[in-house]
Amino acid sequence: MAENMKINHHQFTMDDFDKQRIWQERKRHFKDYCVNRYQWFKYPEWQYIAPFPLHVDFEASYHCNLKCEMCFRPHIENKDYGHMDFELYKKGIDECVENGLYSIRLSWRGESTLNPRLVDMIRYAKEKGIKEVSMISNGSQFKKEKLAREVIEAGLDYLTISVDGLEDHYNKTRHPLNYRKTIETIRKFYELKNKIGNGYPMLKVQGIWIYLKSNPNQYYNDFKDITDSICFGPENDYSIEEVKKIPDFVCQYPWQRISITWNGEVPLCIGDWGQNNTIGDFKKETIKQIWLGENMTKVRELHSSSHYLELKACQRCHRPETVQIGNKVEGK
Repeated sequence: MAENMKINHHQFTMDDFDKQRIWQERKRHFKDYCVNRYQWFKYPEWQYIAPFPLHVDFEASYHCNLKCEMCFRPHIENKDYGHMDFELYKKGIDECVENGLYSIRLSWRGESTLNPRLVDMIRYAKEKGIKEVSMISNGSQFKKEKLAREVIEAGLDYLTISVDGLEDHYNKTRHPLNYRKTIETIRKFYELKNKIGNGYPMLKVQGIWIYLKSNPNQYYNDFKDITDSICFGPENDYSIEEVKKIPDFVCQYPWQRISITWNGEVPLCIGDWGQNNTIGDFKKETIKQIWLGENMTKVRELHSSSHYLELKACQRCHRPETVQIGNKVEGK
């Protein structure tokens, strides 16, 4: 058993217990969600390899319409940007459905709303039977009511919008976006999804603690009436080439999820934003073959034997050092 396994410590809630409870209990498929969450936390702890990943991330787009200084994108050498091909995506969804997958996310290193077939991607997954389809966005494109309406009607289950900090920082970092205008975009989306989507997609806003800690109450009050959840996380220094080794650290990701880039490549994990360790190619293999394959097996062995820093992707990962007790989020 991996006693030092660190699970989901990268995000913390600002909500009271009642709002947290409602966020969980309003999942469209609550019983299936509970089973998935049990597996999500326990399988890594037991180092049990499920027959298929518990979650798959599809990078709908590697393009982005912003250049935020705190993002990892400036530190990625590979600038081969593109949108995921719809036929490749359908192949992935069909396999996920075949294997009873509970959830997918249509996001990774880019702004998903830039993919012209995003709505089709959501609709296809939901019609095929994926129970939870989510995505992360900077929210800029949802000022267009047509897109907001189509995403809601396609059946998106939950949406996270990143609003990294308070007004001064946000307006500088997220230029040309504007904090007050983004609040209004979120307000309109919240009202629309309650009007035509029966409350779905559930809407979360997330920030970075260092940029909102000067007045977290203001941040919370700005969003509490127009979202279903408010969270924050730590800031990471993505310029670091190698983090220090944490004795006996074992990451949960190799037992939880697989991420597929826009062009079908499969990196070590969702934290391998620079694609330092490619473990497969979805254009040539199935998700299941990659998940149970030699490369992924080696990754798990290196983590289980405390040799994870032999993997270049893990050398740049901040997860081992981030404090996960309470709401301390500034690392060690």
